[in-house]
Amino acid sequence: MTTNDPEPSPPRTKGRTIVISLLIFGLVMSGSLYVFQAINTYPFAETQNALAREFPQSRPRVEGGRLKGKADNPPTLRVTLAVPFDPNQNDARIQKMADQILNVAREHLNLGEYEIAELHFYQPIPEQQILMRDLEINLADWLKQH
Repeated sequence: MTTNDPEPSPPRTKGRTIVISLLIFGLVMSGSLYVFQAINTYPFAETQNALAREFPQSRPRVEGGRLKGKADNPPTLRVTLAVPFDPNQNDARIQKMADQILNVAREHLNLGEYEIAELHFYQPIPEQQILMRDLEINLADWLKQH
């Protein structure tokens, strides 16, 4: 007489082990993102803080370098600011802010390292579409004029 005994099942992973593993994974990934962000924004921290003092409640973000993907992309300084007005309606005010931003950046960064300044202005309106305006300024020309 033969019996058909089932194959022994492999040992199962306990739920507690899975939960602890996922928590550790989450902490490692969060830490990695924090370190990555800190390394990428460290050279621009002084400029970002100075812009925050110059333009309160503007939530400035400053970054720079070449865009990834193409070696021929020029070195670019990117600044993003929230503004309390429609950036598409007030050209004189935007141009004045652009000059102020670049003057603050010049105090804290060597603008000669960059060819282009990308300035992004946005007005966040609750529960509506964000109003945006982008300026691209040739820094060599701007430095000659200022």
